[in-house]
Amino acid sequence: MSDQPEITTPLPLRIGRYRVTGLLGRGAMGMVYLGHDPAIDRAVALKTIHRRLLTGEEGAEWLERFRREVRAAGRCLHPNIVTVFEYGEEAGAPYIAMEYVQGRELREYLKERQPLPLANAVAIIVQVLQALGHAHTCGVVHRDIKPGNIIVMADGQVKVTDFGIARLETGTAMTQHGMAVGTPAYMAPEQFGGQEAD
Repeated sequence: MSDQPEITTPLPLRIGRYRVTGLLGRGAMGMVYLGHDPAIDRAVALKTIHRRLLTGEEGAEWLERFRREVRAAGRCLHPNIVTVFEYGEEAGAPYIAMEYVQGRELREYLKERQPLPLANAVAIIVQVLQALGHAHTCGVVHRDIKPGNIIVMADGQVKVTDFGIARLETGTAMTQHGMAVGTPAYMAPEQFGGQEAD
């Protein structure tokens, strides 16, 4: 697949019970692999966290943030939210097994479709709002909605992903009071001052 990132290090053979078949993406926090679940014969996305983030004084915070993503997304079963199947640890390294979504990040989708027809834009917005509305009824505030965290599938269905900095209504906050959280270009104005976003 030409859209896959260039691989510079060997892929792991397995993560947990999953066979690794490719690399879907890499970021500052970790890697996302394409995997295969042999128990039910389906493709999965396997999100891992860089081991270097787990060491040092901030390691516990990174691990808790990673676990929070599982708890937040796991609460929110909805057709427009990527489904989390499992949290696990392999040789001391945590991973998340989740629904593999074949689609394009919204930012890429928009680049390919200029200008975007109004009906398509409305359909995308409605689906994102349905996902966020459902998350809010489950006590989850995403806090990092941006085009890179929205996947558009070939049939037009939208999936919201990456609940890594979500706030759970019945838990402790992932950030200190007064700390700005989110992607600056997409943050609500109140987030810049460290206030909670609605």
